[in-house]
Amino acid sequence: MENFLFIVREDLQRLKETGAQQQRIQEMTKWCEGLAESGNYKGGDPLKTNGSYITKDNVLSDGPFIEAKECISGFILLHAENMEQAIAIAQTCPYVLDGSMALEIRPMLTATMMS
Repeated sequence: MENFLFIVREDLQRLKETGAQQQRIQEMTKWCEGLAESGNYKGGDPLKTNGSYITKDNVLSDGPFIEAKECISGFILLHAENMEQAIAIAQTCPYVLDGSMALEIRPMLTATMMS
């Protein structure tokens, strides 16, 4: 089994709608509970939309930023056999299915890969 990070990307305007964020968290929790039952879910959490963006020469605070139309609203840690299975799992997300969310999938390096 490999470990994968699902980066949850959502439209900022949709997240600002009254009650929408809480409802979406509840739906995602239900989906993740199903992933846990299958043994694929390792963890994850929703994220607040505010934060800071740090580069070598700059710190931009109080995001999300004006030019951003989407934000990273959460993350999911997942076990899967390979990238193909991780993609198949991501495609079952109710908000991916309705087109209101994107999941970026990144394989995680293990200690043996880094040595």
